[in-house]
Amino acid sequence: MTVAHLLHIDDEVHYSELTKEYLEMRGYQVTLKHDADAALDILRTTPVDLCIVDIKMPRKDGFTLAAEIRELYEDMPIIFLTGQSTKEDKIKGLKLGADDYLTKPFSMEELYLRINAILKRVKVQEKIKSPGTFKLGKLTFQSGLRELVSGDKHIKLTSIESKLLKLLCERENAVLTRDEALKNIWGDDEQFRGYSLNVYVSKIRKLLRDEDAIEILNLHGEGYKLIVKVDSPSPQIK
Repeated sequence: MTVAHLLHIDDEVHYSELTKEYLEMRGYQVTLKHDADAALDILRTTPVDLCIVDIKMPRKDGFTLAAEIRELYEDMPIIFLTGQSTKEDKIKGLKLGADDYLTKPFSMEELYLRINAILKRVKVQEKIKSPGTFKLGKLTFQSGLRELVSGDKHIKLTSIESKLLKLLCERENAVLTRDEALKNIWGDDEQFRGYSLNVYVSKIRKLLRDEDAIEILNLHGEGYKLIVKVDSPSPQIK
C-alpha cells in the first residue's frame, strides 16, 4: 500500500515539528518546510498528496503560497492553519479552494481525521474522473491513482507525469502532438509553448526503462509516440 506524502509548511518550528512527528507516527510520509519558496521547490520535483499550509508566515503568506500551488496543481488538496480565525480569512481561503481550515491550537487527532477524509474523497474523485488502467509490459499504470504498479511495488507519479502517460497510452502507436499534450495538460499551449515536454517524457522513459516491449519516440516537429511491440499486449486493460 502506498503511503500518502504530506507537505507541511509552517514557520513555527517547534509546533510544526510536533505535528510532523505525530502524522508520521500515524503512518504518513511528511516533508516539513518553514519557508514557502522551499515548499514550492519540493512540489516541482516530488509527488505530494496534500499540503498543510500555515497562513501567517514571513516573506510570503499562506494565501500567496496556495495561489502558487494552484498554478502548479489545480487539484492539490490544501488544509489551512491559522492562529486567528476570522471570517475574512476563511472566505479568502475558500475562494482559493481550501479543502479545510483549522485554528491553532488544534487537536492532532482532528487534523489526522480531516486529512484521512480529504484523501479518501480525492481517491474516489480520481477514480471517477480517470478510471483507465493500462498494461505497460510488466507494469500496470493506474491513471486514476497516478501509480505505476509492479507486484507489491507502487511508484507514485506527479500529476503532470500521470496526465502525459495517460495521453500516450490512449494514443498507442499513434502520434501525440506537442500542442495536444500542452492543451490537455495545462489548458493553454501559448503560455507553455517554450516549456520543454521532453523533461517529463524523459522521466517517464526512466520509469519504463526495464520494459523492452515499450518505447517512447520523440518525433521532431510532431510530438511523441508510445510504441508497443507486436508481441506485447495492448496497454489498455479497461
